Formats: sequence, structure tokens, C-alpha cells
Amino acid sequence: MILCVTLNPCLDRTLEVNPWSPGEIVRGGTLSEVAGGKGNNVARALARLGRAAVPATFLGGSVGMRCEELLREIDGLEPLRVRTAAPTREILTVRTRGTADQTAFFDPDPAIREAEAAELARQVGVLLDSGAVRALALSGSSPAPSTHATFQHVSEHACARGVPVFVDTYGPALLAIRDPWPSVIKINRREAATVAPGRDPLDLLDGWARAGVALAAVTDGPGPVLAQHRGTRYRVIPPAIEAVNPIGSGDCLLAGLVDGWLAGLPAGDLLRYSVAAAVANALVWDAGAIDRPAIERLVDQVRLETLP
Repeated sequence: MILCVTLNPCLDRTLEVNPWSPGEIVRGGTLSEVAGGKGNNVARALARLGRAAVPATFLGGSVGMRCEELLREIDGLEPLRVRTAAPTREILTVRTRGTADQTAFFDPDPAIREAEAAELARQVGVLLDSGAVRALALSGSSPAPSTHATFQHVSEHACARGVPVFVDTYGPALLAIRDPWPSVIKINRREAATVAPGRDPLDLLDGWARAGVALAAVTDGPGPVLAQHRGTRYRVIPPAIEAVNPIGSGDCLLAGLVDGWLAGLPAGDLLRYSVAAAVANALVWDAGAIDRPAIERLVDQVRLETLP
């Protein structure tokens, strides 16, 4: 299995409305729901690519129960979950019909208790010790001080078991990552600026490579991806598209890296495949709703350049 850990999940609700202006009474049209959070998106994408994925996360209150129901009944995933006293947050995205406009409203992050954080790390450790985990994906933000070191703790455990670790986080959770370093780190340009203000992204990639990260990448929305794999630098250029919804594209890029890594793709093919997965996600509305044929149709449109 591929274990996909999310520390800050959400119930992601999308309300579609007619064009509106602030201050107006706005009546909704359609309302859709999905169990959100970056790791849940990664698990959803991997499952659609034929991988056995298990989302591992905190779930609290009635919102958490709804997320668990959606993961099981809609996504066909069996989550590893730790119940929390704090309710799982909601994100409401208001999508304006007939346009590309959307606005997201986020609940505050939940206050995860120390014992709850320790229990998630313990359960992840049990699965790692079982030998059933082929890869560990760690995605998204850390909601509370109690969880800031959780990714590092489970990453250490996985490295000790020889399980490749794929990290897509930022802020305190990323700053807590240290030796032994994960196999792969992926971050976007805005997040990179908060970790290393004023530094060239390529310098950041060089630093991670010296620390022992096999593959590191900095994404930039629809722009080129900068990457380094075992001393070789790359620029990966996605095709120009008319995006339907870019939300979750970074998660699908990480899913592509996991899938391609386990398939043994060489570096160049791995990067082109993962960027094609991100583009495939942007062409649909639901985050993580990709499939292998869609990626394969896009791979040849992704350009790869080697940098000095």
C-alpha cells in the first residue's frame, strides 16, 4: 500500500452560484462535497491510477464523520483515522457559474491535542512495521504545535524501514524535517519563499540535494517546474491549457512522482509524467480525479530541459 498522511483535512464544499457582487443575497445552485486535504487528494489520485492507497488523517465531529463517509463511499478508500476532540474544518468554495471565478472560505485550523498527534504517529508506525507500506506520502500544512514534528517522526520511522518518503509541506512541518532526509521533497514557489526568503529556488534544491534528498522540485502554478535529481538540474515545462480547476494539481504531481518512482521510471520520464498528472488534474473540476490515459495523452506535450 501507499500511505498518504494528512494533518489538516477538511470537508471541501463547492457552491455554484450565478454571477454576483458583494452585499447581494446570493442563492446557491448546486452543492458538491469531497473529503479534502492534500494527502486525501494524493490518495484519491493514486487510487485512480490503480495503486492501493490508504489516507491517514485526523477526523473530528460530524464534519469528520462526513469526510470518512465520503472517503469510503465515493472514493472507495479505507482511511486510517484518529478521532479528535476538535471538529474537522470546512472549506466553502463559491464558484461563479459560466466563469473561472471562485472564492474559498476556510474555517480556522483545529487544535489537535498532543495525545491525538502521538496516536496518529503510532498507528502509522504500526503499518510501517508490518512491511505492507511501499511508500509514504506526507502532504499539507500542520494545524497545531502538537503536529509540527509529526511528519519528521513518521519519516524517520519509514526511512529506518527502507520505505521511500515523499514530502509536500511547508512552514513548521517542513522546517522540522531533518536527517534522515526524505527521498523526495516537492514545494511551490510561494512556499519556498517562506522557508528560504530571497533565495533562488535552485539554491534551495542544491541544498536539499547536498543533504541527501534524491529528487526535489519547486513548482510555480502553470509555469515551469524546477527540479534536481541526483545532481542534475531540470526545467519541466507543461503545455499551455485552459484550466478548469487548478486546485489539487500539486497533489496530483506528487501522486505522479510516487506512482512513477514505484514503477522505476528514469528521472526525465518521471518528471514529465508527474507534471502531466498535474495538468490532467487542472483540466477537471474535482481534485485528484485523474486517470492514466489522461496523463499518457499529455506526457508528450511536457518539455524537459537540462540546466547547467
